Amino acid sequence: MPVKILLVEDNEMNRDMLSRRLLRNGFEVVMAVDGQQAVDMAASEKPAVILMDMSLPVIDGW
Repeated sequence: MPVKILLVEDNEMNRDMLSRRLLRNGFEVVMAVDGQQAVDMAASEKPAVILMDMSLPVIDGW
């Protein structure tokens, strides 16, 4: 079973590039575009790792 990573990035180009790299390396990737969505998805998806941008809308990554 692949390791699930929650990728939190509001920049579409960065999100696309990072998610493709992670998928190519065998990870399962779920994505959020803001801090609130990340909090909700962390609870529902239970990822092993969260990669989060620090400057996000709604709730920042700090």
